[in-house]
Amino acid sequence: MGLDKETAARLADARLAEWRRVGYGEWCAMLDDKDVREVVGEDGKRYSVVSYALDDGEGRVRMSVAVDDGDWSAFVPLVRDEIMEPNGTFVE
Repeated sequence: MGLDKETAARLADARLAEWRRVGYGEWCAMLDDKDVREVVGEDGKRYSVVSYALDDGEGRVRMSVAVDDGDWSAFVPLVRDEIMEPNGTFVE
Protein backbone atom coordinates (compact mmCIF):
# COMPACT_ATOMS: atom_id res chain seq x y z
CA MET A 1 0.00 0.00 0.00
CA GLY A 2 2.86 2.41 0.72
CA LEU A 3 3.24 5.50 2.81
CA ASP A 4 0.12 7.63 3.22
CA LYS A 5 1.81 10.86 2.19
CA GLU A 6 -1.04 13.10 3.36
CA THR A 7 -0.94 11.64 6.89
CA ALA A 8 2.85 11.72 6.94
CA ALA A 9 2.86 15.37 5.79
CA ARG A 10 0.39 16.33 8.54
CA LEU A 11 2.60 14.64 11.15
CA ALA A 12 5.73 16.40 9.84
CA ASP A 13 3.99 19.77 9.68
CA ALA A 14 2.66 19.34 13.22
CA ARG A 15 6.16 18.60 14.50
CA LEU A 16 7.58 21.64 12.70
CA ALA A 17 4.78 23.75 14.20
CA GLU A 18 5.96 22.66 17.65
CA TRP A 19 9.49 23.76 16.76
CA ARG A 20 8.26 27.12 15.45
CA ARG A 21 7.15 27.98 18.99
CA VAL A 22 10.65 27.71 20.48
CA GLY A 23 13.64 29.98 20.07
CA TYR A 24 16.88 29.87 18.17
CA GLY A 25 18.79 28.58 21.22
CA GLU A 26 16.66 25.44 21.39
CA TRP A 27 17.16 24.83 17.69
CA CYS A 28 20.94 25.14 18.20
CA ALA A 29 20.75 22.71 21.12
CA MET A 30 19.43 20.09 18.67
CA LEU A 31 22.52 20.33 16.42
CA ASP A 32 24.17 17.32 18.04
CA ASP A 33 21.01 15.38 18.78
CA LYS A 34 17.81 14.06 17.27
CA ASP A 35 14.33 13.38 18.55
CA VAL A 36 12.61 10.12 17.57
CA ARG A 37 8.92 9.57 18.26
CA GLU A 38 6.51 6.80 17.43
CA VAL A 39 3.15 8.33 16.57
CA VAL A 40 -0.19 6.80 15.59
CA GLY A 41 -1.59 8.63 12.58
CA GLU A 42 -5.20 9.43 11.81
CA ASP A 43 -5.26 6.29 9.68
CA GLY A 44 -4.40 4.11 12.71
CA LYS A 45 -0.91 3.24 11.42
CA ARG A 46 2.27 3.75 13.43
CA TYR A 47 4.72 6.29 12.09
CA SER A 48 8.27 7.13 13.06
CA VAL A 49 8.78 10.91 13.31
CA VAL A 50 12.44 11.91 13.47
CA SER A 51 13.46 15.54 14.08
CA TYR A 52 17.01 16.74 13.74
CA ALA A 53 18.85 20.02 13.24
CA LEU A 54 21.64 20.79 10.81
CA ASP A 55 24.01 23.75 10.57
CA ASP A 56 22.81 25.50 7.40
CA GLY A 57 25.71 27.95 7.34
CA GLU A 58 26.10 31.58 8.44
CA GLY A 59 24.46 30.81 11.79
CA ARG A 60 21.25 29.42 10.26
CA VAL A 61 19.81 26.18 11.61
CA ARG A 62 17.76 23.82 9.45
CA MET A 63 15.23 21.72 11.34
CA SER A 64 14.30 18.61 9.36
CA VAL A 65 11.51 16.18 10.13
CA ALA A 66 11.43 12.76 8.46
CA VAL A 67 8.34 10.54 8.66
CA ASP A 68 8.05 6.90 7.67
CA ASP A 69 5.69 4.03 8.42
CA GLY A 70 8.39 1.42 9.00
CA ASP A 71 7.83 -0.22 5.64
CA TRP A 72 9.71 0.68 2.45
CA SER A 73 9.24 4.35 3.31
CA ALA A 74 11.96 3.93 5.94
CA PHE A 75 14.42 4.03 3.02
CA VAL A 76 12.86 7.17 1.51
CA PRO A 77 10.87 8.97 4.22
CA LEU A 78 8.74 12.04 3.68
CA VAL A 79 10.88 15.02 4.74
CA ARG A 80 9.86 18.56 5.62
CA ASP A 81 12.18 21.27 6.89
CA GLU A 82 12.44 24.89 7.92
CA ILE A 83 15.40 27.20 8.39
CA MET A 84 15.79 29.68 11.25
CA GLU A 85 18.07 32.71 11.13
CA PRO A 86 20.09 33.66 14.25
CA ASN A 87 17.61 36.50 14.87
CA GLY A 88 14.76 33.99 15.19
CA THR A 89 13.12 34.66 11.83
CA PHE A 90 12.43 31.94 9.30
CA VAL A 91 13.79 31.71 5.78
CA GLU A 92 10.90 31.56 3.35
